[in-house]
Amino acid sequence: MQVKDTDAARKVRDVVASMAIEDMYFSKEFIIKLIEAGEGKRTYEELIEEVKNKYARQ
Repeated sequence: MQVKDTDAARKVRDVVASMAIEDMYFSKEFIIKLIEAGEGKRTYEELIEEVKNKYARQ
C-alpha cells in the first residue's frame, strides 16, 4: 500500500510500527481511516465511534 508522504501519514506509520512491535496489527482499512483523520477529512471522534459500534458487545 502506498500513501503520500505527509506529516499525518508519518505519524500513523510510527503508531502502526509501535503496535507491530507488540504483535498488534491494524487492518489496511483502519490505517487509511487514521490517515484521513490526521489530514482532517474526518474527526478522531467519528473514528472512535465507528470502532465502538463495530466491536461493542451486543
